[in-house]
Amino acid sequence: MKKIFLFCCLMAFLGGSVSLQAAGKKEKKTYVTVKTNQGKFTLMLYDETPLHRDNFVRLCREGAYDGVIFHRVIKDFLIQGGDPTSKDPVPGKTYGDSDGGYCVYSEIRPEFFCKRGALIDAKLGDDVNPTRNSAGTQFCVVQGRTFTDAELDNTEKGMDKWYKNYLYHRARYDLMLQEPSLSAPEQANLLTARARQRAEEQYKESGPVRIPEERRKVYREIGGTPHLDGTVTVFGELVEGQDVVEKITLMPTDSHDRPQQDVIILSTKVFRK
Repeated sequence: MKKIFLFCCLMAFLGGSVSLQAAGKKEKKTYVTVKTNQGKFTLMLYDETPLHRDNFVRLCREGAYDGVIFHRVIKDFLIQGGDPTSKDPVPGKTYGDSDGGYCVYSEIRPEFFCKRGALIDAKLGDDVNPTRNSAGTQFCVVQGRTFTDAELDNTEKGMDKWYKNYLYHRARYDLMLQEPSLSAPEQANLLTARARQRAEEQYKESGPVRIPEERRKVYREIGGTPHLDGTVTVFGELVEGQDVVEKITLMPTDSHDRPQQDVIILSTKVFRK
């Protein structure tokens, strides 16, 4: 099984929020406090990504994360956990293959991006997951770093190549749905040619990937992981405990990015305010 790896905010109000504000009421948000053996941090979940919000809340309320480790920790990048098989972890074992047996439909929204503290999904790559659905139980918290404009220019070029690759794999997927006969082995060359043509046409229509100036400012001053923008579902953000996340990212790890000292989720608490 392929390991679930990431290849590597502005809030939009829901309808009706204006009337609530007009009445002098503040719309309640959903929060989750994650308590670990290294400290605790709190996440705010976005109402604009209800599938991911509700899935995460359900898992937390069921205690699904209790005892699970952060199996992938990378300095200046992120922390990743949620593999249900990592409860009672075996020393030296590599985790990250399990997603709980299901996925969550992609909710990638243009207004949310991978700034420092972003709560994002984990998923398989576009070659096997062209719809960019999320691993059911796994999640990541972005640490990232700050970038110069020159670095962002280079990142932008990489994002553009990644985008072209995504268009190709998505075109293959769509074509096979539309014309199942193209899935036959003898149609492989035809499928490839048609997928490339469709991807090129879509790229010409959409244009290259660009990191807008307002987002660049965030990456220059606050930091994050810009190369993931538009490829993952961002469904919340860190509101408390940035120091704890940073502490975890600085822990020594093995060759598979698993901390040498396990970072264990002790409990999760869901609340609204």
